[in-house]
Amino acid sequence: MGATLDALHRLQEVELQIAEIRDGINRKARAVTRHQAKIAEINTKIAAQQAAIRHDQMEADRLDLDVKSHEADIAKLRAALNVSKTNKEYSAVLTQLNTNKADNGKVEERVLTILTQIDVKKKEMAALHDERAAEEVRLAESQAAVKAVEDASRDRLNRLQAERDAASAAVPKAALDIFNRISQKLDGEAMAHVVRTNPKRAEFACSGCNMAINIEQVNSIMSRDEAVTCKVCGRILYLDEPAVSNSR
Repeated sequence: MGATLDALHRLQEVELQIAEIRDGINRKARAVTRHQAKIAEINTKIAAQQAAIRHDQMEADRLDLDVKSHEADIAKLRAALNVSKTNKEYSAVLTQLNTNKADNGKVEERVLTILTQIDVKKKEMAALHDERAAEEVRLAESQAAVKAVEDASRDRLNRLQAERDAASAAVPKAALDIFNRISQKLDGEAMAHVVRTNPKRAEFACSGCNMAINIEQVNSIMSRDEAVTCKVCGRILYLDEPAVSNSR
């Protein structure tokens, strides 16, 4: 292995350690994101329930005014009934009185139904508030877990970052740019070794994506000390000598 690939190999070892630590932190952070999303979802439900309760209450208030209006009409009809002078007039007033009573009964029943619905929705909203409070506790626990792992990892990350800076200094800029781009894309796994897939023929594959590598690429890796990348996954390829010793 040439100086460039050797330096890249040392850089890869450090990069994988950094990626492992960051992955642990990110796993904790994803739990925080999940709890935040759940709280946002619950808040949306609470807002919708509050709007529904306000709508129902306005409807109940409107119908209650109708009930009071009907009761005033009924009171007038009762008074008219008492002063009716003929049977025909009495019968007409009585019919109107009974109709108004029936209509008013329906409105009162509707008001009662709406008030019952409001009570149910208030209980559901109280349950949502309890659910949100529990989720907020879990969120706080997850945030504390993230801070704890960050605090525990800080010194090691700082040491590894210093090692990474030192290892990067030994890599030519062009190769380092390729490494950094692939490392960012593939969570630190910027390199892959060449695997011989047939012991009798010069057939090889990338260990990163298991796709075939042609003999020209293998020869380039063997003859030139530079970053040769897999044409499929983009990882920088390097050789294990036992795998290629019989390829020539």
